[in-house]
Amino acid sequence: MSTTLARLEMPRAWLRAVGLTVLVLLVLAKAFLPGAAVPDVPDAPLAISIVPQPDAIGRVPALGHGGRALLLGVDEAQRTARAELHFEIPPRTSESPQWVLWMRRVPVETLKVGVDGVWDGGDRSFLLPDADGAPLPVGYAYRLPSTWEGEVRLQLSATALRTAALQPEVMTEARYDREVQRTTLLNAFGYASVFTLGVVGLALFFASRDQSFLWYFVFCVSAGLLMAAFDGHAYLFDPFGLTQVLGGAGMHAMSLVFEVAALWVLLDYAETRQSRPLLESALNHACVFLLLVAGVLLAWRQALDGFSAWFMPVAWFGGCIAGVVVTLDAWRRRVPMAAPVLLSVLAMGTGMLAWEMAARGMLGGTLWTLYGYQAAMMLCAAMLGVGLISRISKYREQRDREQRARADSERRMYREAVRTELLTALQTSLRGAQEDAIQPIVFRHLLEHLRRVVPTTTAVAVARGYHGRDTLVVQPASYLSEIEDTIGQRLQTLRRQMAGSLELQRPVTKTGASVPVAIEALVALPVRPPGWGLIVLERAGATVFHPDELTVVRELARLALLQADEAIAALHLRYTAEVDALTGALNRRSLDQALLRTFQEASRRSIPLSVLFVDIDRFKSVNDEHGHACGDHCLREVARIINEQLAEDDVFGRYGGEEFLVILPGRQSEMARAVAENIRAALEATAIEYQERVLALSVSIGVSTQTAGETLPHPAVDRADKALYAAKHAGRNRVHVAPAVFAPRSTTA
Repeated sequence: MSTTLARLEMPRAWLRAVGLTVLVLLVLAKAFLPGAAVPDVPDAPLAISIVPQPDAIGRVPALGHGGRALLLGVDEAQRTARAELHFEIPPRTSESPQWVLWMRRVPVETLKVGVDGVWDGGDRSFLLPDADGAPLPVGYAYRLPSTWEGEVRLQLSATALRTAALQPEVMTEARYDREVQRTTLLNAFGYASVFTLGVVGLALFFASRDQSFLWYFVFCVSAGLLMAAFDGHAYLFDPFGLTQVLGGAGMHAMSLVFEVAALWVLLDYAETRQSRPLLESALNHACVFLLLVAGVLLAWRQALDGFSAWFMPVAWFGGCIAGVVVTLDAWRRRVPMAAPVLLSVLAMGTGMLAWEMAARGMLGGTLWTLYGYQAAMMLCAAMLGVGLISRISKYREQRDREQRARADSERRMYREAVRTELLTALQTSLRGAQEDAIQPIVFRHLLEHLRRVVPTTTAVAVARGYHGRDTLVVQPASYLSEIEDTIGQRLQTLRRQMAGSLELQRPVTKTGASVPVAIEALVALPVRPPGWGLIVLERAGATVFHPDELTVVRELARLALLQADEAIAALHLRYTAEVDALTGALNRRSLDQALLRTFQEASRRSIPLSVLFVDIDRFKSVNDEHGHACGDHCLREVARIINEQLAEDDVFGRYGGEEFLVILPGRQSEMARAVAENIRAALEATAIEYQERVLALSVSIGVSTQTAGETLPHPAVDRADKALYAAKHAGRNRVHVAPAVFAPRSTTA
């Protein structure tokens, strides 16, 4: 899914980049391409020659660009330059234009033009507003007197702020106006572009809290300040007059600050820290060094002009190389918009090289050479903005993944909590439960907890032959009567549908309707054959059950059935441990525990308690004559007959061999004697058949009753045993009630 989104996002980013590039190119074309000439007016600039003038000690300034530019340097020999400008104005007519001496705005501290004693054009400065009051001055203009014609010789004097080349031109006022319009349009477009992009970056930072957009905002602000410094408009943002104080050093410092901001935003955009940590660390150290150099330049200003003259081109060249390396690495790693950013970085480096060459007189001072780097800066800012905005989708996908992971984690935690609660509820509810109540309890808790994690309208648990029982549980329970008939009619269909399948979903429609009103899911229960079972879940609407939901159903169902199996196994184990395997009565250990418990309870509650000691008469002869298998059969029959004569609260167990013990809570001696007589009579009246033989058995029974103060069963059991032997000695097949105290046997006779 994320790969598909990334593939869709890349064309959108490229479309945005192409659109911005076309817009920039259209504006630049409007600014750079010359306009149509005014008909019937000579529009070409006049031919002009520059004659350098020596200073007081005879030093002559140099010329550049084929003798068409006066070079200004930062050393003492070239800082101030003088020259004569020679040109010829055509003869005056009624249609003669106004002639203007025009020089593009290069960094000079002072500029003077005039004719000694005849005309003074006034002073101009790169650090001050222009004399004509233009809001964005783009050059130095001197309107020549309208009466001049023929050969003209003007004196020009300039003092440099940094290395520069003055290229004077004499043109018509119409041509001058077009030059000013194009250059002003370019400056205004540049300022508006970086301001707009900076505001967008700041807004995106506050919206996304992504540090990349903060660096992008700093980059745009520094680009705007660099343009203002290099175009001579810094005074617009300087209410304290620092531009005049800092001079050329301020331009150099601003250039270094912009370079640092550009490198930092490129590093953040290209995510170089993750891919090339060593490169990122080296460039960060280089940026810190450039900031220190900027501080030094501001501190010593003019004293370091010679150092700045060679250091600044080197710093720009090194910065462009670093930017190309960073963006190349981003392009290899398929970072969005890396190729356009790389091209714009190359264009910006080329533009700065052209600007430096024009400042040294190697190229002419045209719009492309003086402002091309600014167009490249705007293009780079636009491409970086598009690239960073394209990364928002990546952050959104990452955020969505984190949110999904958090939601999945919370869902898993909730499901685990429900699972734990189900386990606790089952363990608590099944403690002491009878076997026939185990399955309803388990399925009821299972459905209740299932509906907490899997939203359903109804939930049904069906089990057939599970531990020999059939169970149907419905949640909510109010739907039981309605669903019971429906499930009963569908049992065979459901069994066939679940054959070999763990789950199945199908739409539920009403009779005569084609649109489903609910979705039904069937999940098989892990019941051992020949038993089978399933969970039937129904959800209103057309939303199917997610595979994760069905997985939860299977997990909780497996847990619930495991608890049911363990509870039933524990009951069987307890039954095996407490019950005599042959007769089904309590074994001797369980019988002793029952005796102690019932005697203590009877003593505490002051209720009567009696004990019957039952012994089969002449049982040894049965084993001797008919075999032990017959004896076992007789024991089972005798236990069955005794049990049939007892009440629900009576306790009955095999004491040992052919002896049985009966505990009768709440019975006095006479009532206990009546129970014993019923047992004796019932066995006497029963003919026990074994392998087509009929056996007549009888029992002798001793009866004793708990006396006051007796909390232990041994005395009463001992009295019942003696009463039993008294019945034996009296002829068997009878009941004998023991007195409270047996008299000692007489030794005379």
